[in-house]
Amino acid sequence: MAMAVMRDEAAAKVFELSTGVHASAVVRAAVQLGLADAVDGEPVTLEELASAVGARRDTLERFMRLLTAYGIFAEAEGRYEHTPLSRALRSDAPGGPAGIIRLGGDWNWILWGLLAHSVRTGESAFQAHYGQDIFAYFDQNRQAGEAFQHGLSVVAQREDPLVAEALQVKDGECVVELAGGKGNLLRAVLERHPGVTGVLVETEQALDTVDPALREGPLAPRFRAFPGDCQTAVPGGGDVYLIKQTLHMWDDETCLRVLENCRRAAPPGARVVVVEQLLASGSAERRARLMDLHMLLVAGGKERTEKEFAELFDRAGLGFGGVRGQAGDLRLIEAVTPEA
Repeated sequence: MAMAVMRDEAAAKVFELSTGVHASAVVRAAVQLGLADAVDGEPVTLEELASAVGARRDTLERFMRLLTAYGIFAEAEGRYEHTPLSRALRSDAPGGPAGIIRLGGDWNWILWGLLAHSVRTGESAFQAHYGQDIFAYFDQNRQAGEAFQHGLSVVAQREDPLVAEALQVKDGECVVELAGGKGNLLRAVLERHPGVTGVLVETEQALDTVDPALREGPLAPRFRAFPGDCQTAVPGGGDVYLIKQTLHMWDDETCLRVLENCRRAAPPGARVVVVEQLLASGSAERRARLMDLHMLLVAGGKERTEKEFAELFDRAGLGFGGVRGQAGDLRLIEAVTPEA
């Protein structure tokens, strides 16, 4: 009898895990409909809510019934009002998840449905399904690309000041950020460390959208843009080469090309600081493991352990300097170019 109960509990747990996609779909639909933005300080009727979001009254009523069961909105006397969870879904919620939820788009749902394929083959599900990489896809699907970039900026607003705080630099040093997008992290570094200069390495297309604060105002004299692909070449003369959440998108051989470019361009004793999540032991460590598979699906990349980074640096001819800082879930993993 005890074994039967145990099996039933195990089956119930596995079934609960299998239906997690339903809860995700509910939250995502609430964001897509803009329900949280449609409810302000005063409770609203179902008719008012349906009109505001452009939904049928009857199906919206069914949807709101489920949302309130999750604690997203509360209903009393036919009117709906905010709860802490629904307020967190507003577009103007400080650090709220709505922008990050929109980041994934339809393509994200498709990719996770192809997880078994990627596990079998080691192939990026995005490449297999769309026949191109994610950035080429965004070039052709601007709305998806804009949602992706907005979601990244929401994350960056929270992470970048923490990374800039944790980064150890000295006055007079030059920080070269590789594949830094609009330069949000480099801006945070220059603001936090007024004695350093910065170089942003990005494609010419990306540099067209660089943060205006880097080109104008007090930061401009300490900023320089370097158009190019870090897989091909990086500028010399940097004291710190900063790479945030980029290597996890690539396989080891691609990462090696970038790190070797840093070694060749950097002066002796310069540092390469990689900012990534670290895979760690322990069954409770789920977030990095989920991201590890997400990188496989999206780009054929992966998250790495500290040991794997040490091995990667060694293969690139760099000395492993260890983990030198923490910024939320991220770690600052350091390598040093060899002395002449």
